[in-house]
Amino acid sequence: MRCALDRRGISARTLGQVQGRRAELALLRGEYDDARRWLAASTESFGSVYPEHQHTLPCARTAIGIAAADGRILDVRTLAEEALGDGIPPGHQRYGWPLLYAAAAAEAAARGLPVAELGREAAVARIREAMRGLPQFVPLWAARALMTEAELLTATGKDAVPRWEEAVAAAEPLGHPWLLATARLRLAEALVTSGGTEARTRAGELLRRAESTARSLGAEPLRRHAERLAGRARIPLQDQAPTPASPADSLGLTARELDVLRLVATGRSNRQIAEELFISPKTASVHVSNILAKLGASGRGEAAATAHRLGVFDAAV
Repeated sequence: MRCALDRRGISARTLGQVQGRRAELALLRGEYDDARRWLAASTESFGSVYPEHQHTLPCARTAIGIAAADGRILDVRTLAEEALGDGIPPGHQRYGWPLLYAAAAAEAAARGLPVAELGREAAVARIREAMRGLPQFVPLWAARALMTEAELLTATGKDAVPRWEEAVAAAEPLGHPWLLATARLRLAEALVTSGGTEARTRAGELLRRAESTARSLGAEPLRRHAERLAGRARIPLQDQAPTPASPADSLGLTARELDVLRLVATGRSNRQIAEELFISPKTASVHVSNILAKLGASGRGEAAATAHRLGVFDAAV
């Protein structure tokens, strides 16, 4: 029986498609080494024999997701530019919308990073150009279009709450749990950023539902994002596990100071720290001063080095 199967074989096209799906699944689960391995295998299977867009666009989308997870925003832009070329060909919108969303989400995630600011305007304009005229008559495409635009608004520092509200409403009837959980999480983040007691209450409800769905799906990156947002915004999650002891305890750092130190170690300014943690720049400055005093550090660079040496940065992440 095995010999018969070996003789019959399997087409390179089918093999590449299966490997591509495995790469996508690994990416959603946060299994990045597996995602890279399956993506490389899928790309090799397609090779130059099957250069059609229904194969190249999903591979590019996964590659963008991996680069974004690594924090390589410049690589994200290069991959997106190469994939888009002259735009999404007619009839390929089902592959184009996920790619455009991945690129837009990467831009939003990199907001505030110095390396990302140069070229941001051109990257956003390129994504919007590719969106223009792309069909949205299928509800799933319409939801992805709303989410893509919401990410671009976030990336450029504009109010994205109304667009995320529309995206959640569009995603709710689709029966696509990952998409809906993502939209809910991003709306929660936008609401927290906008401030206000009522907005915070709504954000908490959305955040708990998104975290629960992500946990049930095994979507670890999405779950961790929800967990980090809950921690920064001081919003309790249901069934949240107790926080384990960290090296920060021996240094006398509070949980909030540990959050600030993590951002100091990544090169964030006080203004950027304030935006990230939903506090005022003055409060961020006070936290930084307290951290330097507790660590006995002469400056931010020495504090970051001390944090890395003691494992505090790893614990914060």
